[in-house]
Amino acid sequence: MTLVLPHADLHTRTAHLAALPPDERRRRATEAARDKDAGTLWLLAEAYLTLHGEAGALLSAHTRRSYRTGVRLFVAHAGAGAWNLLRPERDLAQTWVNELLLRQGRSIGTVRSRVAAAALLYRALRWAGATQATPFEDVVLPRDRRHPLEKNPPYSEAVLERVYARLRAGTEAAPPRTRTRWLQTRLLVLLLAHSGLRIQEALDLTWADVDLTELDLTVRSGKGRRSRLVPLTPPLAHALRAARLLPRRRTHRGDRVFSFRDRASAAYHVAPLFAQEDGDGGTDWRGFHAFRKAMGSRLYEELGDFVAVAEVLGHADVNTTRGYVRVGHRRAKRAMGTWGGSGEG
Repeated sequence: MTLVLPHADLHTRTAHLAALPPDERRRRATEAARDKDAGTLWLLAEAYLTLHGEAGALLSAHTRRSYRTGVRLFVAHAGAGAWNLLRPERDLAQTWVNELLLRQGRSIGTVRSRVAAAALLYRALRWAGATQATPFEDVVLPRDRRHPLEKNPPYSEAVLERVYARLRAGTEAAPPRTRTRWLQTRLLVLLLAHSGLRIQEALDLTWADVDLTELDLTVRSGKGRRSRLVPLTPPLAHALRAARLLPRRRTHRGDRVFSFRDRASAAYHVAPLFAQEDGDGGTDWRGFHAFRKAMGSRLYEELGDFVAVAEVLGHADVNTTRGYVRVGHRRAKRAMGTWGGSGEG
């Protein structure tokens, strides 16, 4: 028996679980854990996350999906290994982590995400009174010592110029029925590369947030629901003015600048633009965050001010911004490029 209808809205799902008598919530959670019912266990974890998580009901849809995927994969592993979820043996959690790292070759970042989801599930089971187990409390995860730019480098100017050229050519050649979608894709790429918005911030942008007089964007949907002003570059302002004049059909997106339903829909149109020119199937596509790193790196190169870059990108901690630039390497390269000596020839 499921805890609550899974297709109800988030508030209804959470309110239903919160209103259950403690004994009934414990009974249903216990049954779900016994049966390895991933769907019901996720509903329980989601309710706990919404009621007691730091972001609560304002947690981003992307983070929520990540937790959901992690819970589903963990429960599948527990089922395959015949775990007793409510009374797990002491070293099973660490064994699973080691398997992800060594046998499956998952990145440290991915494993951290999976462990976070599994730990969330156990917090939810404890909240429901189904167990007191804390199997992930002492799990050891190695530190990822790679520089953030090694894990997901920013797009280079050469790659972005190639993408811009493909967008121009595609827009000019597009028949009327697909021209609007080409223009939207072109605007999205330019927006991400020139403003550094997170992809969800870009998709949530409304025309009311675009000030073409003061040349600013008001970004309201960042992490923690903070708002910030982001300046418009001249090319981006020009593209937004042109897009503002296009006829718009009424859709479920309302007054939003983009008609893409979600990041998967946007990626469907953007990712093919990054195919490499040699035709062997290679691609330079590294996701939407590489746009953000490219913009942050470029802005720091011009400003030399981490605080200013952090404000534009919406980073609460300037140390996050530092991960976008190899400051020491760049400075050393500039300095060493001026060295002379007698070693020539």
